[in-house]
Amino acid sequence: MRPRTPDVLVVGGGVIGCAVARALAEPGRSVLLVDRGAIGGEASSAAAGVLSVASGDDDGARLALRRASLERFPALAAGLHDETGIDVELDLGGVLTLCLDDDEAAAQRAQIARRRAQGLRAEWLDQPALRAAEPVANSAACGAALYPDDGRVACERLVEALAASARRRGAHLVPGAEVRGAERRGSRLLRVQVGDGTVSPACVVLAAGAWSPRIPGMAPALPVLPVRGQMLALRPPDRPLHHVLWHGNGSLTPRRSGEVLVGGTVEDAGFEKAVTARGVLELIDDVRRIAPAGIGWAITRLWAGLRPGAPTGGPIIARHPDLENLVVATGHHRNGILLAPVTADAVAALVDAAPGPAEAAPFGVA
Repeated sequence: MRPRTPDVLVVGGGVIGCAVARALAEPGRSVLLVDRGAIGGEASSAAAGVLSVASGDDDGARLALRRASLERFPALAAGLHDETGIDVELDLGGVLTLCLDDDEAAAQRAQIARRRAQGLRAEWLDQPALRAAEPVANSAACGAALYPDDGRVACERLVEALAASARRRGAHLVPGAEVRGAERRGSRLLRVQVGDGTVSPACVVLAAGAWSPRIPGMAPALPVLPVRGQMLALRPPDRPLHHVLWHGNGSLTPRRSGEVLVGGTVEDAGFEKAVTARGVLELIDDVRRIAPAGIGWAITRLWAGLRPGAPTGGPIIARHPDLENLVVATGHHRNGILLAPVTADAVAALVDAAPGPAEAAPFGVA
């Protein structure tokens, strides 16, 4: 039975919400997580699971946040396996960014130099070295940047493991429970209507992704918008990929199942979560640029999801300025999987009014 007066109510059952519920669940504290749909059924299930730090284009505070979160992944993956028996398929075997012309090569060489100056590992692979590392990569590529410490994780298994761990620690996770309203008193959320009932939490964590501003009575002015991402999965006849392969916004991500995930589009389509012919053509063009042989591989799945984008670039991890018992954790855009561990630690600190990860401090609601 779910508690009617939980200490913490988490709204949203994606990777962020599940990671937060797990971090908050401890003896003496009741945690209730609710989601209007299935646990992990929205943006978290529509991600490739790429863990991109050095290979990304962020610098400054966002790079620091990415680094801090990636550093947490090995211990998190091991802990989840110990607690739940679920292997999240963490593989920090590297990301390759292909260069198809001299301008792209110059830009990646500059990025390599910058990342090395920042204390990250990066190296240039000329054409023969690229062919040796990834024979399936486009033979027209003049080389690639290798970021050997970046990698990938099976995002659906990560969400499953986080949810299972949160339950083992005592959290109540309730799918199919829609928040229909909230009552305020002064600067506090007093009661929240969930389905046909009401709960009175001491603290609320809003982690509903692109839907966060649409949760009635909470934070309608929150600057978060849906960004559609379409993806497809291919089934090669063998296992030809060893790294994540990037070019532009497109990527090919190998999975232990034998599938290769192709992602993903970045579209302003409102809340229209649909696979379109235009999106599929864009993904197929990514395959043609990155690994032309993939054009002959079988398509096994097509799907789309809505990522939570923020005009500031996000994420937003902070106590709400107008509601003292509301903590916001959203706006992660394409980085929700990567940033889940550090976000969970930051939110737990905010709930406890304790010092949190310094890297999360710049990401307030304002």
